Amino acid sequence: MADAVAVFDRTMKSYWLVIGIVCIEFLAGITRADEPLPRQWSASIRWENDTFGGSDRFYTDGVSVSVAHTGRSWLDNVVDKLPWRSERRTIGYDVGQIMVTPSDTKLPVPDPGDRPYAGLLWAGLSIHSEHDNTYNGVKVITGVVGPWSLAKETQREVHRLIGSGLPQGWDYQLHNEPILNLVYEHRQRYMIAGDSESFGVQAIPMANAMLGNVLTQAQVGGQLRVGWRIPNDFGMTLMRGMVHLPPPKHESGLSPWKDWGFYVYGGVGGNLIARNITLDGNTWKDSPCVDKEWFVPAAEVGIAVSSGKFIASFSYVFWGKEFKGQEDYFEFGALTFTWLF
Repeated sequence: MADAVAVFDRTMKSYWLVIGIVCIEFLAGITRADEPLPRQWSASIRWENDTFGGSDRFYTDGVSVSVAHTGRSWLDNVVDKLPWRSERRTIGYDVGQIMVTPSDTKLPVPDPGDRPYAGLLWAGLSIHSEHDNTYNGVKVITGVVGPWSLAKETQREVHRLIGSGLPQGWDYQLHNEPILNLVYEHRQRYMIAGDSESFGVQAIPMANAMLGNVLTQAQVGGQLRVGWRIPNDFGMTLMRGMVHLPPPKHESGLSPWKDWGFYVYGGVGGNLIARNITLDGNTWKDSPCVDKEWFVPAAEVGIAVSSGKFIASFSYVFWGKEFKGQEDYFEFGALTFTWLF
């Protein structure tokens, strides 16, 4: 018990370190006189949950909170060495939690042929680079998988509050393991019809690669957006990606409801997966696991509303079968809110 408390204490200290860096960056942005352009800050929250699909199984919940800013940062020396042109840089900090469960959470001893219980708690550091209609992003994620993620306590408390049955099999979740994952993503934006000041149609093809003990995979896909005054950004993403993309470009001092717009969007993609810790189990210890599918298709539809300083979106995601014996694909919804300041 003492060892568990000590490790948990170290994990929480890492999250407070992230918060401390954000505060230092914010104060530096206020006091720095040689900033060539004023910093633009944003705060974002993303929530993904299968309740929107009327189920409580597999990938059941994910939540992440992010703070980001444009302009100079303590990572300038690193960003300057990256192999792509950049006219707008954004540094993002985020924390989040993910939980996955088998299809039947009422069993005290989970079915060994079903997806195992797993929870992840992480902190992430992102570098976003934009040039004209091109986006490149890299991200480092660290944290823990296993009981120290507090996924068991989170899900049981939420179920208790809403009066739902408590999941019974969390004692058989994956073991504690530190996680480290790298993410790279590339996006290209094309205006197919219209323009950004009125009605427009945009296409955003993308490619993503992840490497680490959580996810090692390659992903390709794209989104199509149709709407009025589509914001100057690069679309939506998922937890299984950059999680948060840089906010739309905006003018300093813009009225909160000036230049409002809305759009609908749809996307398709495919994931080629070499490793998924929530399916393959722990890296160095024996743990519950299932035989994963190597290729997983996905699709989504959604709607977004934006103003000068605010954007809100809702996505509905269809995710293909992830392991052998899975009877059907599953669905989940996602809400994203971003505020620019």
